[in-house]
Amino acid sequence: MGIAIPDRVIYLVSFLIPLIVRSVPELLSPVPIGFDTVIYLVQAKSLSTAPVLLPFFSKLLSILYSFGLDLIVLMKILPPIFFATTIFLACLYARKKLGWSKSQTFLLAIIMAFSAAMLRMSWDLHRQSLATILLLVYLYIDPWKNLTIKKAVLSFLLIALIGLLHELVLVTVTVINLYHALLAFKMNLFKTGASFAVLAITPIIGYEAGYYISYPKFVSPNEAFIDLLGSWAGDYTSIVSNAVGVLVATFWYALPLAPLGFFHDRYLTPWMAAMLLGYLTQILIPFSAVRLAERWMLYMAIPLMFYTTNAISKLANPKRFRVAVTLFTLAIICINGFSMLGLVQPFNLPSNLYIGFIPSTMVFSTAKPEHVVTIISFSRIINDVVHKNACIVTHDPWFSYWVMYLTNAKVHSFSGYSPDPAISKSVNEGCKEIYVIWFKGQLKEGEMLLEGNQIALYRIDFTTALQKLVG
Repeated sequence: MGIAIPDRVIYLVSFLIPLIVRSVPELLSPVPIGFDTVIYLVQAKSLSTAPVLLPFFSKLLSILYSFGLDLIVLMKILPPIFFATTIFLACLYARKKLGWSKSQTFLLAIIMAFSAAMLRMSWDLHRQSLATILLLVYLYIDPWKNLTIKKAVLSFLLIALIGLLHELVLVTVTVINLYHALLAFKMNLFKTGASFAVLAITPIIGYEAGYYISYPKFVSPNEAFIDLLGSWAGDYTSIVSNAVGVLVATFWYALPLAPLGFFHDRYLTPWMAAMLLGYLTQILIPFSAVRLAERWMLYMAIPLMFYTTNAISKLANPKRFRVAVTLFTLAIICINGFSMLGLVQPFNLPSNLYIGFIPSTMVFSTAKPEHVVTIISFSRIINDVVHKNACIVTHDPWFSYWVMYLTNAKVHSFSGYSPDPAISKSVNEGCKEIYVIWFKGQLKEGEMLLEGNQIALYRIDFTTALQKLVG
């Protein structure tokens, strides 16, 4: 006789497993990971004194910044919590709304926690992660089932916030509600259909209202979603080849299983369909495709993980093969995500061909962790010595955002391997003293004040910089 495991244990495990998994790369890095992470910090600092509403996630961070909270510390903690909450809510939906068994729900938690696509989204797409949490809460509320006034109000608030947070999640929840509106009208449920039609336009109104308050103008759908000029140069074959390659590299472990495990769900199906259609535009109409079509493809991850889990459950029969089949399949599915955590050298996997999209290791931000640590140290020292007419010159994107967040000086950045253009710009803008943060030995002019991890802090006075400019 087996031991009955309470549901609360399954839910706890579905939160703790992804929390531990996502915490691993954070613990291996002394600084927050993720390319866009530090950009959120700079936006938050800027928005702390700006009367704008968008970007809404950065605005929320700016409030915390205004109260003196160290956002570098916060962004070591918040992404693992977001990741764990997302998977917990997905498992809650699977168990409560889909009626999945405890073992199947536990399997879903494992597959999602080690999904390369899920980890990639949690790496630096933090405002999308928060919006996804709200979307999953909305799914769990299940407004289609007994749409009470209380459910309608809560649904309205959730999807209005989604409209402020992220465009891609806005599209997803809008399509979901349009689907329900059409379904209700087809069933002659006109009051329900009208309610879902209102819910469908709510995130759009929220997005436009937030944009108007911030910038004051409205934004067209083309500006928000469509790349009318095309995002690719080259012939059609190369465009399609890249699009298919990114798909296979991201979901190679799920693509053979998802069709077998596909099932219709009033929420997951329109979610999958909307993101799939967006992704396919770069194949069908590549020169007027949706903007960042790869992100649309990436956001198929959650429904795809449901289908993959369902497929494994089907394959794990008869019972005598269940353990062997499940363990073997899990090993294949989880190897990509496990490799990304940074515990071992990255395995030679298809995703390594597109490391600009799916990083081979998550233990990275805009630069190597040891370099970022040095930049943070230099920035704090600069704060003690810099005067009001001083400027800082450093590389964008490797170092500049960290410097902008940690100092109040004017920052001029350069994108190549020579800081000379940024130094010249600093002189032209009247900077009396210029601090340059660049690799040791790569700057002949100026005085080297500090160095560490092959990074150096130089100081150039106005006369030296002017002579360089004239020369």
